[in-house]
Amino acid sequence: MAYYVFQVADQPLHGQERTAQEIFDLLVKEKNVWGFGPHTANRKAITAGDRVLFYVTGVQVFAGAATLKSGAYKDVTGENTKLFLDPENLRIDLTDVVVFPKPKPRVEFRSLEWRPLPGGSAKISEHDFLVVLGTRADVTSNPIPPAEEMEFALEKYLEDFIVENWEKIDFGEKLDIFEDDDGNNGKQYVAGDAGYIDILAKDKKKNFVVVELKKGQKSDAVVGQVLRYMGWVRTNLAKGADVRGLIVVRDRDPKLEYAVRELGEKVRVKRYSVSFRLMDY
Repeated sequence: MAYYVFQVADQPLHGQERTAQEIFDLLVKEKNVWGFGPHTANRKAITAGDRVLFYVTGVQVFAGAATLKSGAYKDVTGENTKLFLDPENLRIDLTDVVVFPKPKPRVEFRSLEWRPLPGGSAKISEHDFLVVLGTRADVTSNPIPPAEEMEFALEKYLEDFIVENWEKIDFGEKLDIFEDDDGNNGKQYVAGDAGYIDILAKDKKKNFVVVELKKGQKSDAVVGQVLRYMGWVRTNLAKGADVRGLIVVRDRDPKLEYAVRELGEKVRVKRYSVSFRLMDY
């Protein structure tokens, strides 16, 4: 069983402009179906029994959940039109639909690691799925001390900045952001029960590089996290390719340096700096 988020946005539906909430109500709540465009990520991966959350992008809330009754398939009966789906869309049948009595804002979940990304669907961890569903406690295992909250809030945007400026950043080698066969981008890549990889990349020899940003974590925690992700990639994706780690930090940390020194070339550390200044208007 796999877990997904299907993102719902305002768009034309059956020749008529509709809000994301109207689309969710019509397709999921009333018809128990969903539609994928012919190039939507995960269209080949989803299968009956997988579970999904529906996320309304504009207002950033979770509207409901469902179990997939089918994978994504081409409708040849013409029923798509009756169901208000585009005839070219792939159809997904739903069962056990749950409509949340009150939409759940994403910002209210403290332990939720998933973040919205471009595209109509994305994998999500079982932990995050159950937290949003309300069947698992929303607790953080490593709460951030109040003194570090501002630093952590700023560093959360570092990942977006790195991805958006990927070609301009000197990693010491040429790296490309990974994309799997199902169209899932390497940013916030779901590594099964291991969690989310900040950025999964490949080098010029097609070996994997796990890029992790040290955001409010202790040195021992970030090293263990990188090694866990490297192990998952080696087991599930590598197929004989090498797997290395890259930790990105702001400040020098002797404890981190001691830890990675024992790992040799398997895990490297890079520092970054940010310049911010105010000028006269």
